[in-house]
Amino acid sequence: MNLNDIRKEIDALDDQIAALLNKRMEIVAKVAEYKKQNNVVITDSKRENEILARVCTGENEAELRFVFEKIMEVSKLRQERLIK
Repeated sequence: MNLNDIRKEIDALDDQIAALLNKRMEIVAKVAEYKKQNNVVITDSKRENEILARVCTGENEAELRFVFEKIMEVSKLRQERLIK
């Protein structure tokens, strides 16, 4: 296997990740609508910690934590935009 083959594997994964992140943002819009209608604050530290504890495991724990913290940060920014 050469570098181009390995990069094609990464490209395929990136496409899947992008599709999943787009789907996540669609659901974040639903969360924002619920929070707006029910006057719920955007940040839920307990929920965020639960997510991090669930998904950030194994040998790549630090890297996963970094990525998921950024995902949640972007999700909260999107909620703020949609609520205002």
